[in-house]
Amino acid sequence: MAQVWQATDDLLDRPVAVKLPAGDIRAAHLAWREARLAARLSHPGIAAVHDYREAVRPDGSVVPFVVMELLAGETVAARLCDGPIPWPAAAAVGAAVAGALAAAHAAGVVHRDIKPGNVMLCEGGVKLLDFGISAAAGEPDDDDTGATFGTPAYAAPERLDGKPAEPATDLYGLGVLLFEMVDGEPPYSVDTWEELALARQAGPTTLPRGLPGPLTELIHRCLDDDPERRPSAAEAWKALTELAPSQNKRTPTVPLPGARPTGHARVPAVEPPGPITRGRKIAVGAAVAATAIGFLALVHVVSQSGDDLTQPPVVPSAAPSATAFAQPPSAPAVEKATVSPSVKRTTASPTVTLTVDAALTRVRTAIDQGERAGDLRPDVAQDFRNLLGQLSIQDNPDIRGQVDLLRKKIRQRLSEGGITADRAAVLQGRLDDLARAGT
Repeated sequence: MAQVWQATDDLLDRPVAVKLPAGDIRAAHLAWREARLAARLSHPGIAAVHDYREAVRPDGSVVPFVVMELLAGETVAARLCDGPIPWPAAAAVGAAVAGALAAAHAAGVVHRDIKPGNVMLCEGGVKLLDFGISAAAGEPDDDDTGATFGTPAYAAPERLDGKPAEPATDLYGLGVLLFEMVDGEPPYSVDTWEELALARQAGPTTLPRGLPGPLTELIHRCLDDDPERRPSAAEAWKALTELAPSQNKRTPTVPLPGARPTGHARVPAVEPPGPITRGRKIAVGAAVAATAIGFLALVHVVSQSGDDLTQPPVVPSAAPSATAFAQPPSAPAVEKATVSPSVKRTTASPTVTLTVDAALTRVRTAIDQGERAGDLRPDVAQDFRNLLGQLSIQDNPDIRGQVDLLRKKIRQRLSEGGITADRAAVLQGRLDDLARAGT
């Protein structure tokens, strides 16, 4: 499982996110592939990849890492802990994701892991995250380990048949994302491939009533078992922006037939992970330096109390309004005049100040929902409740100290497999709210 740390790029003096993959050879190769494919993409709805580097531990082993855009926000998975999203906002989020997918597909990249945990609601708009199992369109699927199959509840049927990567796979994921946003649960609420096989025999759950006909039709088209019958990302974007009338409806930019770049330059070929080379200095958290990267004097502490979850560490107390975030897809420009429009907020998000009691209730709700959904074991849920209970009975509770203890517990339980990464990310966000409420 990868870890994401907040860091500082000393050369350009900017905050960045540093992604550290799990420590095996396959994970290192996937990290290099992710960086190489994501680096093709330049779109406001896709989290940018700045660099791929390798560092050497004191024991001589090589650790790869990917330097990415640092984001602040809340994932759709975290937002769904409060219940389904109203369909206009869901359509706006879906339009933004479809726009990002259209740009990726135009560049020949298939994401292959569209799900609520990989879509973030940020102040600047909706961002598509984590190209960790992405592939080039048409690339054969030679994975016999299942490491790149994605998450069962969001995987398209053809992924299990070993077919080459195709954009239609992402449209299935978009359909599941839309379904879950308006319903609160995916069409197949399963955790394992075996459960998915059984659930598909019974058929998916039905969409809630009251949705516009065009939205229901689009979701059903995206979820079609036949990839040929699914819409393209550009078609999905058009349909979703028509359902969200306040959104920017500018036609997506696509390369003209026969168009060619106006210039060229010789660049060095990208090599697979190999010996470390000297390069840009990235200052990362001291704990990472000591145990994973070993940058020695280049390191200073900028991470948030050592948080090492697979989610950017800065999370605001309230999720921004999703209705303002959809934007048209933009393919890689072939002329300088083809420019993607900048994100413009049309609806201001209210500032929400939580009391300690309200923040505690939100943490407890996330624990209860996680236990019911099977995202954390019952004994783990009770352990978390016991720690929260100590805050309720103390006259002058040490909120920050208790929050830090809960964070450590979450990391411990995550490493033991007692809680899923998505649920851990949700709880970390709720603990951020609690810490702020206690200051």
